[in-house]
Amino acid sequence: MAVLSHSAAPFALLLCAGVCLAVTPAQAQYTSGGAGLPRIVNYHDGAYQLADGHWQTGQLYLETSGQLRVRPIDSKATTVYQPGQVEAFVLKTDTFGTVRNVDMSYRRIPAVFAQRLYRYGQLTAFTLDHRYMGEGSQLLGSNTVVPAGAVDLVLQPAVGDAVVVPAGRRAFTQTMLALVGDCPELAAQITKGKVGRQHMRQILRTYARWQQAGSAQPTSVN
Repeated sequence: MAVLSHSAAPFALLLCAGVCLAVTPAQAQYTSGGAGLPRIVNYHDGAYQLADGHWQTGQLYLETSGQLRVRPIDSKATTVYQPGQVEAFVLKTDTFGTVRNVDMSYRRIPAVFAQRLYRYGQLTAFTLDHRYMGEGSQLLGSNTVVPAGAVDLVLQPAVGDAVVVPAGRRAFTQTMLALVGDCPELAAQITKGKVGRQHMRQILRTYARWQQAGSAQPTSVN
């Protein structure tokens, strides 16, 4: 015969008395972690794109583990997707996409969801929020410390690996010259320190225009 603990007894009495907790249609309870405590998940209406390119609507929730939890609007059944299984999704007013093979210096991430900022030509800029990378479990036992609220600016080429844009001047110059340095005007501006990470939108726009022009005519960073 099971024995109720002191903390569980009041909850059991409430159940026996016919008292129940109301969960709104946009919420769901499930057990997570070793404590076995119910957790409220607030879903939001959105849309997601599967790897085959098809878009579907549903209620979405982005886990801190980096997984996307999805359930149909007319059902309580949930499906959990890994980055790559879903190419993009729209949650509230934000659009997210999958960036691939991100080198974070302390580890390499095959795929991770990141918030899409803008796209010019073959390059798309993303904000990679460490809250949704599962850092707690991945770095357990590691000497690496990830600051709270850490985010990175990441560029994803249409083909190839994602590139984390460094904040330091020297690292920024090396990274961007390798990525867009074949454009003479951009190479000169980056080398002279005339543009930095805060000018990324202009840099990508200039590079896209230069590529569209057939790499023949000089362009200005504006």
